[in-house]
Amino acid sequence: MRTLMASAAAAAAAVLATNPMTGPAAQATTGGHGGPRPVAGGSDRPIAPVDLGFAPDLPYHSATAINDRGVVAGTASGGSYDLHGFRWAVGRSAALPDGAPGPSEINNGDQIAGFVPHRDRLNTGFVLDAGRGVVDTGFPVDGQNERGEVVGALPGPDGTRRAVRWWRGQTTDLGAPPGTSSGGVAISDGGQIAVRVSDADGNHARVARWAGGRLDALPTLPGGGAAWATDINGRGDIVGWADTATGSRHAVVWLGRRLVDLGASLPGRTSQATAVNDAGQVVGQTSDADGQPGHGVRWDLGRPRDLGQPRDLGTLGGPVSSPIAINDRGDVIGDSTSADGHRHGFRWRDGRMTALGDFGGGESRAAAINNRGQVVGDALAPGGHTRAVLWQ
Repeated sequence: MRTLMASAAAAAAAVLATNPMTGPAAQATTGGHGGPRPVAGGSDRPIAPVDLGFAPDLPYHSATAINDRGVVAGTASGGSYDLHGFRWAVGRSAALPDGAPGPSEINNGDQIAGFVPHRDRLNTGFVLDAGRGVVDTGFPVDGQNERGEVVGALPGPDGTRRAVRWWRGQTTDLGAPPGTSSGGVAISDGGQIAVRVSDADGNHARVARWAGGRLDALPTLPGGGAAWATDINGRGDIVGWADTATGSRHAVVWLGRRLVDLGASLPGRTSQATAVNDAGQVVGQTSDADGQPGHGVRWDLGRPRDLGQPRDLGTLGGPVSSPIAINDRGDVIGDSTSADGHRHGFRWRDGRMTALGDFGGGESRAAAINNRGQVVGDALAPGGHTRAVLWQ
């Protein structure tokens, strides 16, 4: 099982603990399990948060990953480089070793992986399991699978970056065309890897798939430019977005070498696919022609009619919803604005969006979901501090 969070979201969630929430709710002082008021299409009762209880003296916390056994990994922080990783299970939290401060991934074998921040050099990463203890991978981990393989990127000798896979103590260079940089974005349980490729300056991004020792460049939209990958499922389907000939951005999926333009079903809007599950359900974000974010949507690759009519996930009463992950049951998580302008995490299930409650600060953020539908992230408390939480 891949950790069920989009790659971009994984990186963001891993550092949430270093930054207090901003916006109208940051100054809220009332108590109680907050959440938006009832809205059309959403639940009128937020899901109550469970405080994971680690290091209460530190101001900023975030739960960043959860496996199907309900074991959680997360981070507490007193500042940008003052990170402390933790593991929570069966109602108890425990500190991770000092070499594992920024966990972002946990699989069903309880292997935890993530990043290590440094002030004076590039960030590195780690893998932690019961057999080996903490292992320095040399690169921040961007994805992990059930076999314990992890992916990311290492600096090359010529100043470029190279996509790499680490497994059982061995690092494999996944390759890149001459003069380009590459990075591993996500890895399937079968070992297929979504890879981003760009020029040496990080521009003109393209997408490739690594499988069986070979890096295979994938097509872009006709006449278009850049393309970007965000996730991969167990079948090796890669999702992300690509630019069209007119410069618009469309959500796309690569099925083998075939590129499917999901955004063509949303005329007049731009779109980005952020996650895909093993059932072939894809979630993404839409924006209007002026670039203003709109509603999240879901496509179903197993139902061809849904490719032409993506399902609108709705909002919590405001104008925006942004899905970041989907589990194999089709439950979606992300963030949405409410009518009063606050931002809340949500879980969308069976056509209904439900807010993830907070601790009276008025905001919450989702980071990851498991296949049981349990969600982790952080919730705002009065005074602007955040707590790592589980929503059942």
